[in-house]
Amino acid sequence: MARRIGRRTSLSGAVAVAVVAATLVGCAPESARWNPGQSARPTSEAAPGHSTPVKDPLYPDYGNPKIDVLRYDLKLSWSPRERELAGEATIRLRAVERIDEVALDFSDALTVSETTVDGQAANPEQEGRDLVTPLAEPVEADTELTLVVTYAGTPEPVPMPSNRGDFSEGIGLRVESDGAIWTMQEPYGAFTWYPVNDHPSDEALYDFAVTVPKGWSAAASGELVGERRDGDHTVFTWRAAEPVGSYVTTLAVARFAKHTDEVDGIPLTYWVPDEYDGYQLAAMRRSPEILRWLSERFGDYPFSSAGAVAVDSASAMETQGMITMGGRIAQNLPSDEAQQIFTEVLVHEYAHQWFGDAVSPKDWRGVWLNEGFATYVTGLWLMDKGLVDETDYVRALRDRDKQSRAEAGPPGDYNRRMFAASNVYVGPALMLHEIREEVGDKAFFAMARDWVQDNLHTHQDRESFTTFVNRHTGRDLTPIVNKWLDSKTTPR
Repeated sequence: MARRIGRRTSLSGAVAVAVVAATLVGCAPESARWNPGQSARPTSEAAPGHSTPVKDPLYPDYGNPKIDVLRYDLKLSWSPRERELAGEATIRLRAVERIDEVALDFSDALTVSETTVDGQAANPEQEGRDLVTPLAEPVEADTELTLVVTYAGTPEPVPMPSNRGDFSEGIGLRVESDGAIWTMQEPYGAFTWYPVNDHPSDEALYDFAVTVPKGWSAAASGELVGERRDGDHTVFTWRAAEPVGSYVTTLAVARFAKHTDEVDGIPLTYWVPDEYDGYQLAAMRRSPEILRWLSERFGDYPFSSAGAVAVDSASAMETQGMITMGGRIAQNLPSDEAQQIFTEVLVHEYAHQWFGDAVSPKDWRGVWLNEGFATYVTGLWLMDKGLVDETDYVRALRDRDKQSRAEAGPPGDYNRRMFAASNVYVGPALMLHEIREEVGDKAFFAMARDWVQDNLHTHQDRESFTTFVNRHTGRDLTPIVNKWLDSKTTPR
């Protein structure tokens, strides 16, 4: 998720509303660069879609650690005229422990018309943001079930647990006045458009078949694998072949123009409405350059497709395999300046494909793992392109860190009502900066690359990160990690 702060007068000129970026200059040394001949391999032997869900300590009302969803097959139909979403969600899940019901997160703005469990009719209870389906008889741990839920209605976003101005409209699926829809949903909000175990610790595989009227297009997570006419409608089929957390799934429907590209065999698509085909599309067309730059430093791109969709927002989100970019980012600035800022935000969200999507937080206490790395990597890009001076940039981040810790608490123990405030971006970025200064370029870039490539499609936390860094560098860096994550004031 992009974090934009006020004016940046000491960095790349007097530019407004930009993502907090990292500090640090230069490229990865040759020994730490990507070798295209080396294929990344997950260390886990678990089958795709298998997770170990946990109860979130900050937002315990979302997610269910008693079940592990393996796959979502979502057949969706959107009517821009009626503002109605009709869906059939086929959910393959595994019982983590003995259960007598399946409880999922699901908005009461959508009405369930039919539910089955393994083909047999069921009678779920829908209360508030929960959909609870009793089982005919209890099942033991590791039993797999198939739940099918048919539903319809007009989705409604929910408030974000934050005071961020770029999410004043809420989180979840939004319906625009022209009938377009789009979603950003961190730390939760996927439940506003499909029944889901809405927590980052439960990743699953996804299939989407989205039916829209002729002239409209649907973008979703993963790779576009089909597009066919069905009378006066079009069906867009998307598949996420790698596990996806619910908060980084996406759905956007509008009158998009589709643009295609590729980088080293990876298909890229950009979905852009006419009103955003200026500097926004120009920035998106830099995606091959950005992805090569990231791959050289942090190893293979971790997914089978990439791209971006432009929506009516002033923020952005690292939705997996299809980044959601707010078309209103920097819209009041001169075109060249706007394109630079839009590109910077795009770099931040692409960096998340490695840091946050491929390696995910175990719970929301670990959001700093996502944002600290993405902010840091954005800084690397800015330094490498000669857009900012390291000394000035570090000073600006430290100034912002002082303010954000006072407002939202330390990154490792932040105020739960101020989710994704600047404190979880800038402090952890400065922590990474100090670690790099301590161990040197070669050791740092090797560690950062292996953090992703050795932990693909796993969930990590502070303890596992600290253990990994110490083991990989052969140094006890625990004091550096602790002071940046725990101090109520900016460390010296």
